[in-house]
Amino acid sequence: MSILLQAHDLRFAYPAAPSSACHNFLFSVDLIEVRAGEVHALVGPNGCGKSTLLRLMAGILQPSAGIIRLEDQILHKLSRIEIAHQVSFLPQQVISLFPVTVLEMVLMGRHPLNRGLGLPSLRDLHAVESTLQRMGVEMLRDRDFNSLSGGERQRVLLAAALAQEPRVILLDEPTNALDIHHQVEVLHLLHVEARRGAGILMVTHDLTMAGHFADKITLMQSGRMISTGAVQEVLTEDQVRRLYGQHLRLMKNPESGLPLVVPVRTPSSKSPVSEKSATKPPIPSPLAMNIGVTNSDLRREHGEWLGEVQQPLSLRRYLCHLALFAVLCVVAFVGVLWFGSEKIDVLHSLHEIVFSPAESWSVSTQILAIRIPRVAMGLLAGIALSGVGAAFQSMLRNPLAEPYTLGIATSASLGAVLVLSFPVFSFQLGPVSGVQTSAFAFSIASVWILWRVTQRSPFGRNLVDLLLAGITLGLIGSAFIMLVRFMANPLTARAMDQWMVGGIEVTGWRDPLSCLVFFIPGVLLLLLSSRDLSQIELGEDLALSRGVEVEQVQRRVFVGGSLATAAVVAVTGPVGFVGLIIPHLVRRLVGSDLRLVLPCSMLVGGTLLMCADAGARSWSVGGRGSELPVGILTSLIGGPVFLFLLFRIGKGKQGASIFP
Repeated sequence: MSILLQAHDLRFAYPAAPSSACHNFLFSVDLIEVRAGEVHALVGPNGCGKSTLLRLMAGILQPSAGIIRLEDQILHKLSRIEIAHQVSFLPQQVISLFPVTVLEMVLMGRHPLNRGLGLPSLRDLHAVESTLQRMGVEMLRDRDFNSLSGGERQRVLLAAALAQEPRVILLDEPTNALDIHHQVEVLHLLHVEARRGAGILMVTHDLTMAGHFADKITLMQSGRMISTGAVQEVLTEDQVRRLYGQHLRLMKNPESGLPLVVPVRTPSSKSPVSEKSATKPPIPSPLAMNIGVTNSDLRREHGEWLGEVQQPLSLRRYLCHLALFAVLCVVAFVGVLWFGSEKIDVLHSLHEIVFSPAESWSVSTQILAIRIPRVAMGLLAGIALSGVGAAFQSMLRNPLAEPYTLGIATSASLGAVLVLSFPVFSFQLGPVSGVQTSAFAFSIASVWILWRVTQRSPFGRNLVDLLLAGITLGLIGSAFIMLVRFMANPLTARAMDQWMVGGIEVTGWRDPLSCLVFFIPGVLLLLLSSRDLSQIELGEDLALSRGVEVEQVQRRVFVGGSLATAAVVAVTGPVGFVGLIIPHLVRRLVGSDLRLVLPCSMLVGGTLLMCADAGARSWSVGGRGSELPVGILTSLIGGPVFLFLLFRIGKGKQGASIFP
């Protein structure tokens, strides 16, 4: 049998935290091999380094010393996508932040095999359906992944790993949460995959199952290999007791002669609960037994929350959704031109703008000429804030993430306020103003600080630390803004107050056009990252194992988000709630696939912000000519709407699609 994956003289230690006084976890493996046609089991007590070894073999962690070879190539010299073409990895636990169907979850395992937008081909669909049937979960294909039991989730994730069509399969406790029947089924399936030529390395705590289904076993203790070899040579009673204690006994299966590990019950270990007081186990439902269950059975047992069947993203559905929201956006752009504190004849004014010189324009036409760039600026602001919110929520795996949560918008506001308050810093470089440049510089500085803070974690980036650091930066930025306002003269302070509440007070094309210098590259960076962000949403380890360069994608999204946020904040000021509620609203309409959620969020955000600004400029406050700032309106409307979505729509369908 050929060697597919091999590690020599492997050494690894987690970097110590600056405040930690304890020793690092040391890890040392002299030689471990994964051969074609072989199931290799890693066993040992908790904390002995089994999962660490698996992550090293998957290329997720980099060893301090030693070499890992994938056939005749050194693993760390290969790109993530090259590794993913041959190696799949299944972590212990995967949680989907947003609703996703079982079919979509398994299709995501095909990520390394696709390019571009990654829409599934007929070959992808056939491969996924075949894998679902082999794992016995085809009946769950339309269920929400998060609604499954622990055992069902594990089988779906195994299906996703097999759908990747790898030569090497690395599994961290693949039978976790499975009942005995499905444990045997899964291990038998892995045995069949190995006989087809795959090499399998799995971590397990079930010594009996490992002894019956593995071809080779490696025992580990305290980060070191104790013994490796054939099952009957390695899995002896002395070895087992040395690893796990004296209350274990090794027996032989009378039919196969393979080892059985059983506990020795001593008088001191008897349960205080009498047999008479023990409750009878509940009778399992057809759903739990997975025998002859149909969608109708599922609906009777779990209600109508299952919703309609969610098909995987196809080119037709993708284009239909984009076309629908684009048409709505165009209709809204034209429609809001009729709204404002002054009533105008839009059609007549448009005719004058096109066919008459500016000197002969009527008052109505002059108002429309001012209103059009304002509407365009509202569209750009909605696109930027909604797109950044959707991208950050997936990248940080937090439904509350948006530019303001991470302090990026507040930092950009501070940069803009400094230039607005102190004209000495003002300048104009072509289409780019000093306000925009300063806003971008401060937002990039905040991103750099966030990145440095999270890099100090001994176990990699910590998303909780990232959010806490972002909130702290936002508070610091707000404090400096108040300081600048306190130091400014009363006239400047009044202008700052008006700018800080958020408003689209644009009177010409200079601001929208100059905004495009930062806006276009920022939005493009976000859109180009949408497919990879769908994988990162499930966890960094799983994304890495599927060929995603996680760190590069995160940098791209941070820079793109900073560019887009700074571009619009420098003009409009902080407009809240758009980046938070719009992505959640869109997910309720089109599903959770970020390839669709991201562009649709941009279109819906632009549409709704244009409409909100039309309402704000039509609402006179404090007398004629005093408009309600759109930032106040979005917050007043956004909060109740968001609560309505949570309490009302959340009880119904999750991730429904407008188009089949």
